[in-house]
Amino acid sequence: MKNSLLYRTASVLFLFFTLCAFPAPVIAQDVPSGEKTGVYLNEIGIGTGYAWGALKGDPEEQSIFPAFVRFGFNANSLFGIRSRTSTLQFTLEPFVNAFSGSEDGVEAGCGFGIRYLQEVVPPVDLFLEISAAPMYYSIDTLEQGASGFNFLDQIGAGLQYRLAPGKAVFGGYRFRHISHARVVDRSNDGINTSAFVLGFSWLY
Repeated sequence: MKNSLLYRTASVLFLFFTLCAFPAPVIAQDVPSGEKTGVYLNEIGIGTGYAWGALKGDPEEQSIFPAFVRFGFNANSLFGIRSRTSTLQFTLEPFVNAFSGSEDGVEAGCGFGIRYLQEVVPPVDLFLEISAAPMYYSIDTLEQGASGFNFLDQIGAGLQYRLAPGKAVFGGYRFRHISHARVVDRSNDGINTSAFVLGFSWLY
């Protein structure tokens, strides 16, 4: 399990940076005039939500309050996706999440991920997402030992509703796993939590 988390984290980061650095060639006659190609910014979103879980030896449930900004980069042309109802994004998501329980603290970092959106019925899109985030975790726990460096892995799904051209709201569920993948010398049992998130996006 611990090794699989390391591989998953490394795979997401490797895919993100490799595809950004080496865009696929595009044949000019295959691209309609005026259509963007390569990787380009097509969404800026802000979001919040609520997450919950339990820590070992802590009788009080942990409450987490996410706060994030998401930058979505359209990567359709890299994968040959030409449908106007499907979008594959690379995502960059800086966050600062406050949490409370027997001890209050903060999670702070930046997620790198992939998000796929598929139109269900206009103007509603279904999305699936996965990300890995190097982060700072501010409290000591039995699971992760002393405060400090960890990864926040997230996988989720939800819906996006386009309010008007260039504007949308979104909501969804995320499963969260905190681990440092044995890159530091301390305990690494992992912390699992669940989250509901919602937010607003500007689309480009």
